[in-house]
Amino acid sequence: MKNKERQALQEAIEMHLDTRDKRFMFLKMSFPDILPLINIEGSPRDTSWGIFDLFQRQQMSGSLMAIMNSTFNLDLTLTHE
Repeated sequence: MKNKERQALQEAIEMHLDTRDKRFMFLKMSFPDILPLINIEGSPRDTSWGIFDLFQRQQMSGSLMAIMNSTFNLDLTLTHE
């Protein structure tokens, strides 16, 4: 994933999942098995990094991007290097 794409994804998470309740519902509906592994408390910026980091370590950043695109009608792209 290119740096520009990573930054766009993190900004989208930060903007669309800006409250604890939104983060909880998004993750509960889309990735219920991952929800217990993520700290959804804290600032939108810190939490967006935590969400992105976990999905990247699990090699699921493409899944996260696809769900973000679908749920929030975004046009995020993913390039594999």
